[in-house]
Amino acid sequence: MLEKKEKMVMLFLCEICSGKKSYLISADQIAEYISHKYVLSVAELDEIMLTLNKENYIDLVFSDGKKGYFYCISLKNKGVTFKKDLNKRKIELIMLCVRTLGITILSFIVGMILRAIFT
Repeated sequence: MLEKKEKMVMLFLCEICSGKKSYLISADQIAEYISHKYVLSVAELDEIMLTLNKENYIDLVFSDGKKGYFYCISLKNKGVTFKKDLNKRKIELIMLCVRTLGITILSFIVGMILRAIFT
């Protein structure tokens, strides 16, 4: 399971890399996108990217050129389906809450009926 920062980075990568085989992106672009919620250093971002690579979400190649530090990213199958899986988990959680609420209401009603019958 990914942490919050890793999920944010992965959502950004899914958004950027959709429809492309590979994408060249700088650490600054990722940090700029994440900056509205979290502050990331390059070392922390490298750690997140390596974690995503180890978890088989992306293929990752580091590139250090004249214009700066870049990542060459290719989404793996698990990375391509990340947004769908995240939405599926949210729907499952909502359905679990609705089902629990329904069972609670049904139990209350049955309890009230039984109390009315036996009192």
